[in-house]
Amino acid sequence: MKTASQQTVPQKKTRRVQRDRIADAPGTIKTSARRVFAEAKRLYNRGPHVDNYRSGFERLRKAAALGCVGANAWLGAAYDYGLGTKTNRRRAFSHYKIAADAADPNGEYHVGVFYYDGLSVKRDLGLAVHWFRKAAQHGDADAMHALGQCYRHGRGIAQDKGKGFRLELEGAQRGSLEAQFSVGVCLSGGEGVRADPREAFKWYLRAAKRGHPDAAHNLGYLYEVGRGVKANKPKAEYWHSRASGPGG
Repeated sequence: MKTASQQTVPQKKTRRVQRDRIADAPGTIKTSARRVFAEAKRLYNRGPHVDNYRSGFERLRKAAALGCVGANAWLGAAYDYGLGTKTNRRRAFSHYKIAADAADPNGEYHVGVFYYDGLSVKRDLGLAVHWFRKAAQHGDADAMHALGQCYRHGRGIAQDKGKGFRLELEGAQRGSLEAQFSVGVCLSGGEGVRADPREAFKWYLRAAKRGHPDAAHNLGYLYEVGRGVKANKPKAEYWHSRASGPGG
């Protein structure tokens, strides 16, 4: 089975903004910033076409210049992944940080990821924990998972497996795919919580249905050995095949 030691902090997320907030500015500027930001999002959401992304990127820059916090979070993603512009991690971090300093949870989470991975900044697990905590307090599900991982493995903070599990569970309940897999891992091995194979099966199933390959692998194993669920060879084979992907 895939174990907790094989897990990592979730990868950065693209173009997810919790709130469209505008920094202090006259009403007409706020209205304009929101309008331009909405236009940018519509262009990006039309699909991965070069012209859409380039036009969306220019509108993001304009909205950010007008003080739109959410536009800075999206600009961070645009520079991070090269969406409508060349990849530039330093600029990505700069825009994520502007959003984070304005209490945008998406920006806070990404600043945490950059410090955790040492992307364009010196790696600092303590600062990563600081920003993950802020984002988690503002309701970011993936930040809850990331912070839970830090507590579970003692990265940037004193190890506390119980607290780590509780954070993972909250993130899972809020929809974080990686947290759902992690909850399965904890319940399967009794990490920070009493072992419960049946509950572990439920969380692996939830994550596997959403396309998590390691969850599918573990689900296949549980069906294979009859742990937490009645043994079923065809289902074990099905989920193992889902884990390996097409042609696996």
